[in-house]
Amino acid sequence: MRRTEYLKQLNKHLKNSNDSERQDIINEYDTHFYSGLQEGKTEEQIADELGNPRQLAKELNANAAIEKAEESNKIGDMSHATLAVMGLSILNFFVITIPFIIFLSIVISLIITTISLILSPIGIIIKGAVEGFDSVVLLDIFVTGTMFGLGIILFVITYLITKGFYVLCVKYLKWNIRVVKGSATR
Repeated sequence: MRRTEYLKQLNKHLKNSNDSERQDIINEYDTHFYSGLQEGKTEEQIADELGNPRQLAKELNANAAIEKAEESNKIGDMSHATLAVMGLSILNFFVITIPFIIFLSIVISLIITTISLILSPIGIIIKGAVEGFDSVVLLDIFVTGTMFGLGIILFVITYLITKGFYVLCVKYLKWNIRVVKGSATR
């Protein structure tokens, strides 16, 4: 593959980069061609050494998505990064999906439980409004207060676990890209 065709394909498949970043990447790989030509290699040899431009773009897109997720701490950016890494290979889809679904279901369960416990005082208000406030016994108030207190404690724990899950996801995705790159170069 010739230099211009290689760079054109690379540019076409770079999706997660703005125009200046994209141009920097293209310039960097153009420099690889220039250096290789100075060493006496042909453009085809250099293109073969650099690898498939589409796969290279997928790796660069995944790295860019992970960096964005790491900086922004937004769930949407994490989902985008996860999807970008899943797209690196078929096997990668399962390697990413299974742990992600397991951890995500644990975090979602914690969030739902926390919200339920924190909103438990609404239940006693509804009971009082429907059955009359004279039907609310001291045990109801005690149980509701205990549930609310556990909800507040669980809120802190859930927040820390959710934050840790996010950091763990970013590290796992970075590790996964390193593993995929390592297996691709062997």
